[in-house]
Amino acid sequence: MPKKSSAPKSCRGCWSITPTASSVTNPSISPMTIPKPKLATIYAVIMAGGQGRRFWPRSRKLKPKQLLAIGTREPLIKETVSRLMPLVPAERVLICCGRELAPEIRKLLPEVPEENLVLEPVGRDTAPGIGLALEHLRHRQRGRLDQAVAMVLPADHYIKSSGRFRATLARAAAAANQTGLILTIGIVPDYPSPAYGYIRPGEPLPGARGALRVKSFVEKPDPATARKYLKQGYLWNAGMFVFRLDVMKDAFARHLPETAAGLDEIGRSLGKPAAGRTLARVFPRLGKVSVDYGIMEKAENVGVVAADFGWHDVGGWDALYRLLGGEGIKNISRGPVHIIDSSGCYVEGEKLIALVGVEDLVVVESPDAILVLKRDREMDLKKLTDLLHAKGKREVL
Repeated sequence: MPKKSSAPKSCRGCWSITPTASSVTNPSISPMTIPKPKLATIYAVIMAGGQGRRFWPRSRKLKPKQLLAIGTREPLIKETVSRLMPLVPAERVLICCGRELAPEIRKLLPEVPEENLVLEPVGRDTAPGIGLALEHLRHRQRGRLDQAVAMVLPADHYIKSSGRFRATLARAAAAANQTGLILTIGIVPDYPSPAYGYIRPGEPLPGARGALRVKSFVEKPDPATARKYLKQGYLWNAGMFVFRLDVMKDAFARHLPETAAGLDEIGRSLGKPAAGRTLARVFPRLGKVSVDYGIMEKAENVGVVAADFGWHDVGGWDALYRLLGGEGIKNISRGPVHIIDSSGCYVEGEKLIALVGVEDLVVVESPDAILVLKRDREMDLKKLTDLLHAKGKREVL
């Protein structure tokens, strides 16, 4: 794993790391100067509806990954909101999530106004969720969609340099405002990961400083293809989007017309007594589709801004092991853990845990469940949670 994705200093006291002779070090990164985009308003839409099943048993339905401190001092969603300031103040941050998460999010983020929680009655993937947030912004802007830019960001990513992150978003906001492009943030990869989707960048876009045309979006590759993508200058798709509100509204109408019609009906009801009933009636009927597939892969006015701010999606236990410096060290542990003749293991729990003569394991103890997992099998945790659900073990989910 690259050096720049090692653990933040604030968390070094939380984990015990058993190093080999060569340990990982962190180069310091100086924040960049943030350009000031010439636009009326910038909003941030934080997508916080995921379940984080690859972090079971810590991540649960009512307290999923984004509400936990994973490799960080504060819960991931709280750090996401904090690093946006002062570029986007809390009153212009919208949180898109399921209704069941609203009470916990209100506790974690009291600075975000309650009316800024965009509550989905059911999960319909990212396109309807973003579209619902867009309707709330249209209502707030009183229809003046060309006077505001939105940044759509995941709630559960780790970012090392907040300064570089804000600088990248500010440049993207200025470019999106001036050109009418839908921009995505592409992470400059430093190793050939098969865990991420990729973006194939093209030539520079006129009038959009630092933005490149997107030739194609590609799915998660096999390891050999990932190595080829690294050599050819592909970027990781981080799931971050920046656009002017009117541009994305037009994109929904063009590429997802049925979804757009339903969202329009919901939008017209906002601020009226029937708003809740309309949302409950219309939103579950919307097609389940990601914004990548529904819009980004079809739209022609799409660009990418390449970025390097110490990004990590912390997708599962193996990813956390690597984030905390797992490459080149023996084991990472948290809690009363004793290890003999073992290597490559991540272990955490409140009870005494002992490992003898094992390799590349994840062992996690929670009050009602224990996970033992080969580190390279973290993708199978979704199968496990599906199995537990099918067997009626919903109390541990």
